[in-house]
Amino acid sequence: MAVPNRSLGPHGRAACLAALAVLPLALGAVATVFLGAWPVLPFAGLEVAVLAYAFHRIACHDGDYERLEIAGPRVRIEARSGARVVSFEGHAPWARLVVRDRPGRCELQLRYAGKSVDIGRMLTDERRRLWAAELGRRMPVTEQGR
Repeated sequence: MAVPNRSLGPHGRAACLAALAVLPLALGAVATVFLGAWPVLPFAGLEVAVLAYAFHRIACHDGDYERLEIAGPRVRIEARSGARVVSFEGHAPWARLVVRDRPGRCELQLRYAGKSVDIGRMLTDERRRLWAAELGRRMPVTEQGR
């Protein structure tokens, strides 16, 4: 199972956002009170709001995961990205792993019965290549883009 690598948990992100918000808001308040430059304060608030939105978007993907199971003749993929959950199941001997290995970018897909799903999105390109080699020993592989 693959999950996103997060250096900060929810509490750490909240503390980081608070620490980053203090300086622009404080400078905006000082500019407003002591210099009469009141237009600075709304822009400082906008800066903090955009930063809070970015932190919120990151938090929306905290529960992301990707799981691939090959058990006997069945292959099953379950993945979550934000609110979107994808489930894909097929007969392993008939499923195909599609590897698109281009300079600087490796993409993997699993195809079965006219459907395809991207896999390995949370891995680095090098880890995708290693995973493709490992999966290639367990199912047929189609390589594209070399």
